[in-house]
Amino acid sequence: MRFHRWPLAVVAVFFLVTLAAGAAWAFWTADGSGTAGASSTGTVNSVISAGTHAADLYPGAVKTVTVTISNPNSYPVLVNSISAGTSAALSSPTCAAGSVTSDARPNDATGLFQSEGAKSIAAGVSGTYTLTTRMIATAATGCQSRTFTLPLTAVVTSNA
Repeated sequence: MRFHRWPLAVVAVFFLVTLAAGAAWAFWTADGSGTAGASSTGTVNSVISAGTHAADLYPGAVKTVTVTISNPNSYPVLVNSISAGTSAALSSPTCAAGSVTSDARPNDATGLFQSEGAKSIAAGVSGTYTLTTRMIATAATGCQSRTFTLPLTAVVTSNA
């Protein structure tokens, strides 16, 4: 009896094709898992400093003052609002609290324009803003030849 190799070869080829198709399917549907890592930076608070002051105030006067807001962060920021400022009481001679005020710059989610026209403050630089300042019409004589400090707060958000 003679053994034929032809059917054995067909079975072997079929087996190899099936095995290759199964391996290809396994390569295309392989799963993987793992993790990625990221860390965030911290926020550094901006500082508001006096720029040019409102000179020559007198009872009822309306002037402008500039303030500079720093951006010490590594990303650009928007100044969304600046609070109103009110002077504290001064003594010797007496000048009442609230004798000098500055208007607020309103909340704006897209950012306030700087005095130079930009909205964003780049990383590590400062922006300058102009505020309207006024002395009340009933300011006491003790308010003459005085320097007033107007505490301000700014809302600053990332513009990255």
